[in-house]
Amino acid sequence: MNIHSNTAMGSSIKLARIPEDQREQSPALEMQGVAKDYGSLRVLNPIDMTVGSSEFLTLLGPSGSGKSTILSIAAGISEPSEGKVISRGRDVTFAPPHARNIGMVFQRYTLFPNKSVFDNVAFPLKVRGLPEVQKRGRVMHFLQLVGLEQLAKRFPSEISGGQAQRVALARALVFEPDLLLMDEPLGALDRRLRQNLQDEIRRIQIETRIPTLYVTHDQEEAMSMSDRIIILRAGDIVENDKPAAIYRSPRTLWSAQFLGDANAVDVLEMFERGGETWVHVEGGLEIRARMPEHASDRSKLIVRPEDCVVVEDGQEPTGCTAPYIRGVVEGITFLGPFQHVHVKLDCGWKIRTIVSGDSILSQGAIVNCGFKANKPIVVPTT
Repeated sequence: MNIHSNTAMGSSIKLARIPEDQREQSPALEMQGVAKDYGSLRVLNPIDMTVGSSEFLTLLGPSGSGKSTILSIAAGISEPSEGKVISRGRDVTFAPPHARNIGMVFQRYTLFPNKSVFDNVAFPLKVRGLPEVQKRGRVMHFLQLVGLEQLAKRFPSEISGGQAQRVALARALVFEPDLLLMDEPLGALDRRLRQNLQDEIRRIQIETRIPTLYVTHDQEEAMSMSDRIIILRAGDIVENDKPAAIYRSPRTLWSAQFLGDANAVDVLEMFERGGETWVHVEGGLEIRARMPEHASDRSKLIVRPEDCVVVEDGQEPTGCTAPYIRGVVEGITFLGPFQHVHVKLDCGWKIRTIVSGDSILSQGAIVNCGFKANKPIVVPTT
């Protein structure tokens, strides 16, 4: 989408502000049974979702999963084929963008090239008819918030890409929208700048308490910034929870492997022993595991790389529960502060684990492997 980072506006627009106490009580956005078709092709199956009054909610998923479709419907750019869209208690299902009091920031920040940084940020206030004195104070406040008050007189051609995205963010926030929509705003930036802006966007969102619906396909970005994540796959919501909850207790194998790395092995049998859940897995091993409510007959045992502990042969993995499994190091990838170690276990599994960057393990070394207590979890394969 190629859209300016403020609501689409014609001549002077004045929107009624929702009282602050009502803003804190009512969800910023609700979608009730919302679906989207393009002709005979259904791209979004009926979904129910809510953005809280000051929440940072991220839509995460691969290309074609429905993320941008949801954002487009929330913005009023696209109408749903089914369902309702509610904003602060108002039905806005078919309301145009300018009637929704939303801010928008996209990967292409589309600043006005012939306007200064100040005038770009001031534009939403100008079309809303805000008095000049109030406008200047508001603009400078938000430029200071994004750290660009010293660049107010510069033009877009005179600032960097990261600075331009900060201007776009200030422009989307300056009129204090009821909801901020962000569609992969950091996708065109280099890794270091992207990480810095992730921290800045989150800091600003916490400070302003403006509810935000954020779209990305970057898992680390989603986990580091969000109060809650919705993971989409082929037009369906497959996860909807806090980042740590999804990471530690994914509902499916697909979710586990999409949101981070996961060592997985087939579960042959599940049983109880001493009031705890155990699984019989490939290789003839019995391992104590967590069993979520959504487990099914066709399941795998997964263990995150950081929950696999490998030590030199003859040592005992600390913090782990039996059984301990011998294996051989097949490969090591050095990544500075840590290393990925690939191990083939005697039971036939191949796993990846994480060790510190100064570990003395080497390729071909014989090791003992254990799994941290209460970390292995059973998940459905579908």
